[in-house]
Amino acid sequence: MNNMGKGTGVVLFGIALSIAGAVIAGVNARGAYNAFKEIEDSANVETGHIDLTDNKKISVELDSGTLNIHHSTTTSYVDYSVLKYFTVEYDKESNEVEMKVKPKYRIISWLPFIGTLNKNTSKVDVYLTDQDYDAFFDLNAGSFNINDDFNFSSLTVEVSAGEFNCNGNLNVSGDTTLKVSAGELNLNGNLTGTKNAQLKVSAGDLKVKYVEAETVNVKISAGDINAKVKSDNITFGISAGDLDMDIVGKKEDYTINIKKSAGSCNIKSSDGGKKKLDGKISAGKATIDFVEE
Repeated sequence: MNNMGKGTGVVLFGIALSIAGAVIAGVNARGAYNAFKEIEDSANVETGHIDLTDNKKISVELDSGTLNIHHSTTTSYVDYSVLKYFTVEYDKESNEVEMKVKPKYRIISWLPFIGTLNKNTSKVDVYLTDQDYDAFFDLNAGSFNINDDFNFSSLTVEVSAGEFNCNGNLNVSGDTTLKVSAGELNLNGNLTGTKNAQLKVSAGDLKVKYVEAETVNVKISAGDINAKVKSDNITFGISAGDLDMDIVGKKEDYTINIKKSAGSCNIKSSDGGKKKLDGKISAGKATIDFVEE
């Protein structure tokens, strides 16, 4: 009898848990449905405008969504449209604008449907004139697009997850850092004038049409690199993946130092001119060709 009683209790407890789970699931489903319905209402989308006149530095951090950079022939400004589940913070000082788009509550970032909706809904459009800007753009998820030609004093782009596409030509008088933690970085235009160019991908693909800089550092932890480079000082490192790099110039003009733990490279270390090419391959394959401009 005691064993039967215990068995019945276990069954009843299991039924209770099932009912509770169904109720919770229903509540969650209803909550998700209501959230979708609320977001369909334009009243739940916040829009804004930030004037960038007389500012020389701009910083934009977007938790998820789309960030577009446009050329303006009149004034510089930012237009944004984000869900009200997210908050827009910006601090406009005399020479710098710092803007952040992030969840109002930490738990929101844990809800996958909110992140997906914000990725499809949130949009930040930055309009810049020909003035040289110190620019920092940080995209945690989504897409980043530059379709026009720009001049920058310095440029840093960080994409944690998503895709960066630049179809315009960039002239950067200072340092340039393009970094992708996961996703793709496609530089389809030319990057010129920069002192130090840092091109880094932790996971994904990096494609660069043409980079001209005093020094170039290319690094990939996992994935592929395809780049055309012109520089007197080039370093590259691959932890895992493939490198396909065209170097503008003659091989005999470079002193080459290649170190391999595992993997392959089509060129070997050699003494040459004053230009430097240093590479380190932990695992993967490097194909390097010297080409005419």
